[in-house]
Amino acid sequence: MAPHRRLLAVAAAGLLFAAAAAPDALAQVGAEAAARQIAERYGVEVLKVQPGESDGRKVWLLTVMQPAGSGNASFQVNHLAVDQESGALVPSFRHRTQGYDLPPAAPGAPQP
Repeated sequence: MAPHRRLLAVAAAGLLFAAAAAPDALAQVGAEAAARQIAERYGVEVLKVQPGESDGRKVWLLTVMQPAGSGNASFQVNHLAVDQESGALVPSFRHRTQGYDLPPAAPGAPQP
């Protein structure tokens, strides 16, 4: 096989491989991966993960608990939102021109 044909064949095979891998590159962050990421990053125990929506984007709503300790934050429970596409933590407060918006209540939580 001529060198330029071999190079063309290798390039074509690389493009086919890249095209087959592209859907995986765009894959969303799963619930288990989001829970593991938050638990490792913040040292909390993830109690529950539910799908949700924040500002029109899909998020994972995580209920987390602080570990035991000697401070007032021991066993404190918080709710976090993780973007399903990027895996980034979504800010709880959004500054607006008229102040700020509170995050949506977690499913099953009492409404104010």
